[in-house]
Amino acid sequence: MHPRELGRALERRVLAIFAVSSLISIIVGLVFFISGLDFTAHQRRLVFFAIAPLATLFMVLVEVIAVRRLVRPIRAYLDSIDRPGEPAPGENAARALVRLLNLPLFSTIRVLAVHAPAFGIPTTLLVIVANRYLYLNLEDWQFLLMWATMLIFTAAHAIYEYFAVAAAVRPMIPVMKRYAGELPPEAAARIIPLNTKRKLLFVFSFVALVPAFALGATVLIKVHRMLFILGVRDPLLFMAPLEAWVGLLFGSSCGVTLVMAALLAREVSSATTSLVRAMKRVERGELDVHLDVTSTDEFADLYEGFNRMSKGLLERERLHDAFGRYVGQAIAEDIMRRGVSMGGATVNAAVLFADIRGFTEMSERMKPAEVVGLLNRYTAAMEPAILEAGGFINKFGGDSLLAIFGAPVPQPDHAERAVRAALGMREGLAAFNAREKAEGRRELRIGVGVSCGEMVAGSVGTPNRMEYTVIGDVVNVAARIQALNKELGTDILVSAEVYERVKDRVKARAMPPASVQGKSAPLHVYAIEGEERKA
Repeated sequence: MHPRELGRALERRVLAIFAVSSLISIIVGLVFFISGLDFTAHQRRLVFFAIAPLATLFMVLVEVIAVRRLVRPIRAYLDSIDRPGEPAPGENAARALVRLLNLPLFSTIRVLAVHAPAFGIPTTLLVIVANRYLYLNLEDWQFLLMWATMLIFTAAHAIYEYFAVAAAVRPMIPVMKRYAGELPPEAAARIIPLNTKRKLLFVFSFVALVPAFALGATVLIKVHRMLFILGVRDPLLFMAPLEAWVGLLFGSSCGVTLVMAALLAREVSSATTSLVRAMKRVERGELDVHLDVTSTDEFADLYEGFNRMSKGLLERERLHDAFGRYVGQAIAEDIMRRGVSMGGATVNAAVLFADIRGFTEMSERMKPAEVVGLLNRYTAAMEPAILEAGGFINKFGGDSLLAIFGAPVPQPDHAERAVRAALGMREGLAAFNAREKAEGRRELRIGVGVSCGEMVAGSVGTPNRMEYTVIGDVVNVAARIQALNKELGTDILVSAEVYERVKDRVKARAMPPASVQGKSAPLHVYAIEGEERKA
């Protein structure tokens, strides 16, 4: 639906709510008039066919204007949207969204401040005119009962319109938010909060207190009228005890009603407030939130559902963290976002292969626990340089590791990142060896090989057990280049493709072409001495 049609539909819906509720109030009110005001035939004709229709016509004209004024900012904004479906934020958008959110409350205020006077004042004036010129002869007690009846139905009308308009605007709010975007703070401050506690107190006050007052007033007026008809000389003498009793009943019922309303409102408000606070904690990342179920109503189910949700989120976060430790955070986030799928894709990336020199001979003289401890300390020292450069360690192979740059997240400068990581590993190894030597342990030497180009990256394995990996000649070349470090007496070697990408940023020297297993032609490799210092 075009935004323009949404605005028109909302206006028609609000007008329909007003029309239906007004019609019901008038019809039921007339029934009350017939049964309670002892109208004569002449009075019925004047009230039903002259006074009520004229007052209703005036009230309808005023209400139509008032409703359209309320909806005008919403319609004006929706009419201004040229491209349906595209966001159109701005000052008018914020004003329209705020008005939409406040519309149920404003509709209630409209009923109390516009609707009631627009019907009551013309009715009063018409009754005065009819009494004077048309022999209506409406007595004071009848007039007071008529106003008491209007008061009851005005309260019911206001409550009905609040909930009916709230139901009408609810489907439009997500649509408006898509168009208007997030509200700026100054606009959000114009939203009038009406929490559950206030709603309950509002409804209880109108539903219980207004009818109680009207009922008490009606009883007193009718009794006074009856005593007058019976010819009691001093009706006030009989009325005083009844008035005291009615006043006591009204005051007691008001007190009990307000206390009960406050208790119920506090219970509901406390439950919802606890839930909102818990949700805000989850939003801040505190996933170990637990709500104690202390009731047997719907909030018990709601709290239990929230606890299951928070527990599931906590387990998911733990799984994500553990998963990321095994496959790398980049892969873990990619899988969490896209789901698990078999297969791979051709990517342009760089591969860094590192290996500890003489590790086999060293490990033969160490206990298994010492070997594992050494490898953990070594990888912990090497990983920061790789992560800082934007790569991740894809595999640990005993004393070797394989790091990837440019997959699964593309990186145009993957070769530069891999070389920067290799240089960082060199610095990290120097610091690692200093600590090892200080603690009486042997120093380590490593060889690093870097290659780049096209390779296949993806998940391989079975549906029950998969592994993210990279496959291709580039990966094999990185392993072969790494092995040349021992023969050439270097610690970082890169392929010719990598060197072409980074030659302006590093100091390097060409090494003699070397023949390696699996390659028919000798490889041209370059030893990285350090970063190029710009003057």
